[in-house]
Amino acid sequence: MRFICDGSNNLHLYMPNSFCFLFCEDPFEKNKVDPDFEAEYLEAQASGFVTLLVNFESLTSRDLAVTATKRIPQASNRTRLIYRGWMLTPEQYDFLYVDLLAKNYQLINTAEEYKNCHYLPESLKYIEAYTPRTVYGKIVDTTSIDSLLDLSRVFEKRAVVLKDYVKSEKHDWETACFVPDASDQQKLRETINNLIALRGRYLNEGVVIREFIDLKSLTIHSKSGMPLTEEYRLFFMFGKLIGAYAYWEEGEYEGVLPDFSVFEALAKNIESNFFTMDVARKTDGSLLIIELGDGQVSGLPDRLDKKVFYQTLQTLLRGGME
Repeated sequence: MRFICDGSNNLHLYMPNSFCFLFCEDPFEKNKVDPDFEAEYLEAQASGFVTLLVNFESLTSRDLAVTATKRIPQASNRTRLIYRGWMLTPEQYDFLYVDLLAKNYQLINTAEEYKNCHYLPESLKYIEAYTPRTVYGKIVDTTSIDSLLDLSRVFEKRAVVLKDYVKSEKHDWETACFVPDASDQQKLRETINNLIALRGRYLNEGVVIREFIDLKSLTIHSKSGMPLTEEYRLFFMFGKLIGAYAYWEEGEYEGVLPDFSVFEALAKNIESNFFTMDVARKTDGSLLIIELGDGQVSGLPDRLDKKVFYQTLQTLLRGGME
């Protein structure tokens, strides 16, 4: 990359590649990447990508959002941008998208495309036939829970799990996530209330209730003690599978990856340019989709060599997949 002057003493960033990456800045030190993203940041640079920084704390503050990208120079030509950072609400993402567009950068997904895969209720229109039965509702007041309990009757006496539109509280499994009998409305109400309390101001819009499905056991997590099941994270870009990886860092996976062809076909209809699909194996050996995620805020599995990931992206993007 290089800087050029537009004749008015303003510096502009000239991008030799059609894509660059945007990472979160260290909250305590300006112009340094957040330590949690440093490994990815360095591999992106080593793979030939231009890297930029955004201040996440400012971006997620109503009063400071306009300053989040102040150290990002104007691009001299329209430049595609991939964000790799902490999760944003759809509103925060939309603000970032518009703000960057004014500087001649275009995030790989629009705000609508981001929401399509970030919020589970938005994803259902694509994956409903391949994922556990799901009901959901926005949490506005106490009557919202009553409406959600009415919807939950479709599960009858089956076990269910709870989450908000994005995240669960699975580490509080017994009190805020799992209900062994959905017909026990008092237990279900208590669990919903516990989930809402734990998520607090970070609650993503509403609550999702999903049928609990027995998955193939993998191992017990050495630190948390949480049971791990056989799961995979698939990354898709422009409708094509670009990588499929074992999800957990612990446990013995089979040497050969499952056949994901049915999910590859499904992915072509999902309205997002860059997203993930989490897939798990049921105890009967078949596969199901757990959820989708926007590819920009989906973590790389610990087993994955980040160098391989960014070199794969560089090869594909240089090939003009867009």
